[in-house]
Amino acid sequence: MLMRVFGNHKVCRNCLRRLRTLNKSFQREGSSHSWRSASVRSTFLDFFCGKHEHLFVPSSSIIAKKGEGSYFTNAGMNQFKPIFLNDVGDGSPMSHYRRVANSQKCVRIGGKHNDLEDVGHDLTHHTFFEMLGSWSFGDYFKREACAMALELLRDVYKIPMSALYFTYFKGDNSLQLEEDLETRDLWLSLGVHKERVLPFGMRDNFWDMGVTGPCGPCTEIHYDHHHSGNRLVPHLVNANSPQVVEIWNLVFMQYNRQLDQSLVPLLQRHVDTGLGLERLTATLQNSTSNYDTDLFTPIFDAIHKDCGTPRYQGRVGSDDLGGRDMAYRVVADHIRMLCVCLSEGILPDRVDQHGHKVRLVLYRCLQSAKVLGVNPGYISSLVDIIVDSLGGTYPELHQSCKMIKDVINSSEDHYYHTLEQGTNTFKKFLRKRKKTGPISELESGDLLSGHYGYPVPMEILTSLAQQHKLSIQIPQRGSEKQTDKQKEQVYDLSHLQSLPHTDDHYKYLYKRTGSDYEFPDLPDTSVVGILSRQCGESEESLQSGQEASLFLDKTCFYAECGGQIGDTGILQNETSVFVVTDTQRVGELIQHVGYVEKGEIRKGDKLTARINQDRRLGNMRAHTATHLLNWSLRKLTSDARQNGSQVGEDRLYFEVFTARAMDTVADVNQLQDGVRGLIGRGLPVSSHSLPLSEAQSLDHVVYLLNEVYPHTVNVVSIETEEESKSVELCGGTHVLNTQDIGDFCIEKFKGVGQGRKCFYCFTGQLATQAQHNGNTLQKMMSNLEIAVKTERGHQKWEDMIKSINTMMFSAVLPKLERDDVENRLNQIEHVAMTKLNALNTQELQKEIMISIRKIRSWLQLTIDYGNTNVIKKALLTTSIDRPVVVMKSDSKTTHFGVAFPKNCDAKLKEEILKVFRDHDVKLRQQKKTIKIEFWCVNVHDLVKSEEIQWALSVLYYRSLREDSKTR
Repeated sequence: MLMRVFGNHKVCRNCLRRLRTLNKSFQREGSSHSWRSASVRSTFLDFFCGKHEHLFVPSSSIIAKKGEGSYFTNAGMNQFKPIFLNDVGDGSPMSHYRRVANSQKCVRIGGKHNDLEDVGHDLTHHTFFEMLGSWSFGDYFKREACAMALELLRDVYKIPMSALYFTYFKGDNSLQLEEDLETRDLWLSLGVHKERVLPFGMRDNFWDMGVTGPCGPCTEIHYDHHHSGNRLVPHLVNANSPQVVEIWNLVFMQYNRQLDQSLVPLLQRHVDTGLGLERLTATLQNSTSNYDTDLFTPIFDAIHKDCGTPRYQGRVGSDDLGGRDMAYRVVADHIRMLCVCLSEGILPDRVDQHGHKVRLVLYRCLQSAKVLGVNPGYISSLVDIIVDSLGGTYPELHQSCKMIKDVINSSEDHYYHTLEQGTNTFKKFLRKRKKTGPISELESGDLLSGHYGYPVPMEILTSLAQQHKLSIQIPQRGSEKQTDKQKEQVYDLSHLQSLPHTDDHYKYLYKRTGSDYEFPDLPDTSVVGILSRQCGESEESLQSGQEASLFLDKTCFYAECGGQIGDTGILQNETSVFVVTDTQRVGELIQHVGYVEKGEIRKGDKLTARINQDRRLGNMRAHTATHLLNWSLRKLTSDARQNGSQVGEDRLYFEVFTARAMDTVADVNQLQDGVRGLIGRGLPVSSHSLPLSEAQSLDHVVYLLNEVYPHTVNVVSIETEEESKSVELCGGTHVLNTQDIGDFCIEKFKGVGQGRKCFYCFTGQLATQAQHNGNTLQKMMSNLEIAVKTERGHQKWEDMIKSINTMMFSAVLPKLERDDVENRLNQIEHVAMTKLNALNTQELQKEIMISIRKIRSWLQLTIDYGNTNVIKKALLTTSIDRPVVVMKSDSKTTHFGVAFPKNCDAKLKEEILKVFRDHDVKLRQQKKTIKIEFWCVNVHDLVKSEEIQWALSVLYYRSLREDSKTR
């Protein structure tokens, strides 16, 4: 038998295999105790920041900046893009970055990088992961980067060289890119065997940021999980093999890709390296599964211990009977992502693009928890494990722990309630469905919209379809239609590239004199560009009546930005007038949209710019009030996160996310009183420019996490001697003292539960008018309540109710007063109408009895009170001995009620009924008692109604004449 050598012993092949397995098990046990995930992370940072003098930069937010092309931050380099793009201002701390290292929170769900559907199916994919990274910005390059990487892996983490492979870029003839022999030779010089240094092409070893921009070759380090002294498997590198996996990528940015796809050498070269903490930890703990590390096993152990679920076995595919291990992985991965997202204020939401993704992950987590037999309410208890694991690195998790639990519990309650409704709706759909097979896009659209009952959320709908073994086509979320304003702005920018940037600092040059504001005209502005509205072409001149956009060398007009609408006004000289209907920003240019009202406008003309001062001042009042509302909200609930705003002439819309459920009366009262209090104190409003980094470091400063700010920003502060009430990064225009806002009220509020809250508010004279209307409405309501209580003036009750309803739905009103009156009206309206009907019935009965005593013929009565029910009840409960016709008309309808006594003259009855038949109106018998038949009809055609009344009158007077002859 052929013998093998193991240590100092010779053994057979079978024994050798078993001994190696035992040895690896021993290595795993020892390694797992040596390298916990926290020490893997801290060792990486200590190595670069301590030994190699890199600056530690904390993780940026997981909310991606606007323009980054993704929902969430999905790579460590995202926050450093301005450096790569040479777009760092002198005042930015990034201007001093040379060597940097950090651990970046990353989320990959939605957009180009979306790992959601893969999570649970394998042992490596995650929605949330940490990217350990090191960077050199114009400092060291390939030699130092490769040397540091090898030193860390080999000498610090003690990974044997026999487990590693190194790749480099083999060049590309089509792009005239040479083979990166420099990197190959560097690895060889560092002691790597040539069999382990492998060339690969563009797909694997060339990195770029996008279609254009910085790019360059990269070198990857791969780890062989089944390494041994004699094993050599280069064919498994970059072959999607679970045995050999990439653990570190070192990118050398040395080119700038142009629009024509040519590559130009960068003046300053950079290094960007990244390795995933989860994969590195698995490597150091001798596992091929990221889920068999201490980042996840405490979660599995807790579920097993607390819920009695069988232990996690790490099975996948067909080996995972019942999908229990997959459910373990989904729950563990998703609860980590949820904790990180919720700690940054991203709450589950149906509409918001970030909140929608969080809700989707939460629902998937709860669905998988059911597979594990987890009881409702348990998932939130796993938050403590995540906080213990990640809170030391990301302190916001500790700070938000209670809020995270509250949101998960509340969302779970909502999920099970929605699931119950959705299940019933889905069953109803299946019962009504006449066919089998896949659910079409049209059918799923009906289910989503609530056509079969309650709307079924997409996440629950797909799960229900899967349970019933039905495939489903989900309607794609269509992009919103462009508004007319958006269409106006779709121009060929090549016409504008040669224009000089517009100097618009004059928009801030206004002053306050007493309580009045002066907005000086700006003379001698030059027309540098004209863009036709019809065709989007550059023009040399405009004639009277033509619509276009003017571009000036300088302007005092404010262009729509930061939620504040653009200015309107006029541009004029002695012979011409251009009316500005809107102002927009196009890059560094200010676009004055409007039309020529008089004369001719030519390029080079000198014009005087004059804004509509009332509109600007209304915008300023609303914008400053928005800051006060934001401050009041943050005082009410510390986790409030602004999501957007829109301010215009004394109107504002403000959207905020918070986990706090709001009581609409108490909280709206507190917010409204808080803003009014600050207005009444007459606090100064100041504005000054600061470098972005300095502004963002101010105490209590408020800014949007995903907003892209310029290098120098405007800071708007509202403060007292004791404290700053509001400090925000804002480029808008504001009043200079809070008392100039005049007044404030909240008109509407949506979203009382956790998540998105939307406020609609008034300022200035509009708020004062709303408050006046509110007081008037309250008095009207009180007068109605007194009248009903004392049963006085009942003839006016109906008109009083109509007046109240009209005012509630047509006048500007504060929310609190509107809601209060609506609640009081709902309580009293039924009582009032019941009493009114009873009083009107009594009055009609009395009128009938008086008429019977006075007139011997049949009766025809016209009334201006009551309704069909009053007429019916009065006629059925009054003792009559002849026909009685009662008519009641309003602006739209005439109500006819006819009563015939039991012994009524048959001829007369037929003549009365014939009047209605002759006019094609069907009089219906509604009720018949022992003594009376009651007939009625409502006629909506006023002409026909008048004809019927005339015919009845003719019949009535004929009866009177006949009756007088008889006497």
